[in-house]
Amino acid sequence: MEKILNWRKGLFDSNYQVFGDGFLKFSLNFSSLKNSAIATTQGGIYLLRSEGYSNPETKILNNQNEVLAVIRYDWLAIKARVIFTSGAQFDWSFQNSWLSRWSLNNRADKQIIYNSSTTSGLIHTNVNDDILIFTGLFIREYYSRILYAFVFFVIFLSFVRNIF
Repeated sequence: MEKILNWRKGLFDSNYQVFGDGFLKFSLNFSSLKNSAIATTQGGIYLLRSEGYSNPETKILNNQNEVLAVIRYDWLAIKARVIFTSGAQFDWSFQNSWLSRWSLNNRADKQIIYNSSTTSGLIHTNVNDDILIFTGLFIREYYSRILYAFVFFVIFLSFVRNIF
C-alpha cells in the first residue's frame, strides 16, 4: 500500500514537519551548528547524533539512549547506508543532478522516494515506519549543510584572495 506524505520546512531553518492525511505525523528539529536532530513522532522521541569527520556516522537513539540504527556516509559518492540493529540495511542516494529527488530503499520490498522544492515536498512510501521516513530527510539535510558550508568556504577563499 503506497502512501503519500507532505513535508515542509522554513526557508532558512532546518526543522521539518511531515503531514499525512492533513495531520502532523512527526517533526524533525535540527540543532543550529551541529548535524544532530531530535525527531518527535507519535511513537516516541528519537535523537540523531552525528560523530566523526574522516569516517562520519550518525547514531539513531531512542529515549532510553539505546542505539536503534547507524547511518554511515560516503562523501565521495554522496550516498549513505542505514544499518539497523536488527540487521536490516537501507541505501540512501540522490536520484537526480538537481538534488531534489532522493530515495531510501532496501533493494527488495521497501522503498521511500522523496521529492522537494525549496521549502516543501512529497514522500512516496510503501513503508509505515516513521524512523525510516525521518532518516531520509535527515540524510538530505546532512548533505545540504555540507554543500552550503563548501559554497561559503569557496566564497570566503575568493574574497580573501581578492583582498591580498
